[in-house]
Amino acid sequence: MKAILNMFAEGFLMPGTVVLNKIGVSVEDDGGILRSFINMCVWGTALLLLALSFYG
Repeated sequence: MKAILNMFAEGFLMPGTVVLNKIGVSVEDDGGILRSFINMCVWGTALLLLALSFYG
């Protein structure tokens, strides 16, 4: 069960982690601010497009 939750968490945080790796910033240096912003933009856009496809 813990492995499934770990896999879900890694998938959810993946967009921000990929961006941090591309620009050469470690997660420890960033403090999670940029990663959180990237994740919010990616998942917010995905949910907005999903909502618009159902209700738009």
